[in-house]
Amino acid sequence: MNFIDNRTRSIGAMALDGLQKRAAAIGANTVNALTPNYQRKEVSFENSLQKIIERENEKEEIKLQNSAMYEKNPAQFQAGQSLEQLAFLNSPIHEGFSIDIDQDMAEPIGLDGNNVNIEREMMDEAKNGMQYSVIASLMSKSFASMNAIIKGQNQ
Repeated sequence: MNFIDNRTRSIGAMALDGLQKRAAAIGANTVNALTPNYQRKEVSFENSLQKIIERENEKEEIKLQNSAMYEKNPAQFQAGQSLEQLAFLNSPIHEGFSIDIDQDMAEPIGLDGNNVNIEREMMDEAKNGMQYSVIASLMSKSFASMNAIIKGQNQ
């Protein structure tokens, strides 16, 4: 088991990256609320992250099945490993992760062609900030636990 770079911390880091990009987009939307013809930006990464979580769950299931098969017959297990399965199991966790920044093509709010609703941006900013804070806090606790293990302290 790799204590430094595990699945949970990797997924958390990707989520923080996506939330940081969303915060930047919300900031740009807010700054440009009065800019004529400005089209607000939206950031999405959750579907990409969900697919990674599902793929990592599938890898864990395969590893459990492989362990059970290995215990029964190590020689037969090694002979039965396919290159495709090995490639899948060794694929990097970040593979397929994307943060998409798109223009919101909603109708303009006013006569100037701008579609930024400042109240929506403020609510999105608060929600995004809370999500970032929760994930950062969980990751901090994860690193604190790892630090305690390294130091040999009980939690």
